Amino acid sequence: MRNHFFLLSLLTLGLVLSGCLTQTSPNPRPTPPLEGQKFSLTGVVEDASSHLAFWSGTASLNGQNVPIQNGSFQFNNLAPGTYTLTIEKPFYKPYQKKVVVTSTNITLQAQLTTAFSLSELDLLARLVYAEAKGESYEGQVAVAASVLNRVLHPDYPSTLTGVINQVVIQGGKKYYQYEPVLNGTIKTPPSQTAKNAVSDALVGWDPSLGATGFFAPSKVGPSSWVWTRPATVTIGNHRFFK
Repeated sequence: MRNHFFLLSLLTLGLVLSGCLTQTSPNPRPTPPLEGQKFSLTGVVEDASSHLAFWSGTASLNGQNVPIQNGSFQFNNLAPGTYTLTIEKPFYKPYQKKVVVTSTNITLQAQLTTAFSLSELDLLARLVYAEAKGESYEGQVAVAASVLNRVLHPDYPSTLTGVINQVVIQGGKKYYQYEPVLNGTIKTPPSQTAKNAVSDALVGWDPSLGATGFFAPSKVGPSSWVWTRPATVTIGNHRFFK
């Protein structure tokens, strides 16, 4: 009887051990990619503060460049390996991230931080408010975009503060680039709409179509030099030009 109980116990133990050995590992290894298999990397890019999608910019992956369009980019035909992703756009701090491509397509979200300080953004919003508070939202974004376009243009200062406060001396006279700087209305706190317009211009919406200046035709005489500049678009009461 004792021997029978002993044999039964050994048999039960054997079954338990056998069951343990055939259990699935809680951390299975990923299936290795097939030889020659390729994958894709898709990125969604937005402003870290406003969360607005980027209209433009460039994404680079180990030297291969693709444009950012409609807030996203995509790299295709990627072999498994480790890559360095870099995202750049004017007025933003560069974004860089290591990406490991293994055996699946990858989608990631990138948030970029503007290179402008809060005081610089406030200055631009105050200019937009002073110049275009009576214009449509599109018109306000266009004003903000035209100012940003000047920052990138070689004929103007390379800083936002420098562009807005620029004074040109010709014939012994001072000419302010923006009237609100001259008359002091730029000191008026901006509306939320003006702030939003600045955010939209930052991520790349440019209703001005690349303009670097604007004026109100109803307030400018026919002899003014601004009439000689190529017009890009007219929005509301403002004519935009390069």
